[in-house]
Amino acid sequence: MRNSFILVLGLLLALNTTLHAQKEGVADKVNTVLAKFDTTIKPDKAKRSSIETIFTDFYAAQDKLRNNIQGSSTLAQGLQQDYQSVRKQNDRLFTERDSQLKKALSAEEYKKWKEDIEPSIRKSGKK
Repeated sequence: MRNSFILVLGLLLALNTTLHAQKEGVADKVNTVLAKFDTTIKPDKAKRSSIETIFTDFYAAQDKLRNNIQGSSTLAQGLQQDYQSVRKQNDRLFTERDSQLKKALSAEEYKKWKEDIEPSIRKSGKK
């Protein structure tokens, strides 16, 4: 009995640790993006702060959307969050992020974002 309890407790602890390690937080994602901006564009302090705010809001909204999908426990709730609706919401987040970046960056910097930084972020996110 005691051995079974210890085994189950160990398995739960290992599962929890594995799930926690796989989940990258908003701050980690923002820091990754900022590092790429720092090496490619080298923004001044005010611009970097603006970029940090844009990406913090963007990743927090994406996490909220993802948690709403994963948090729906019943079949009826899951059906309400259909694929197209979620995709539209996610596309809206990308559009909003890009429009904010257009305002914060110069035309040349925005071009570097679209051609260099954004593709590298998408590749690194698909490990």
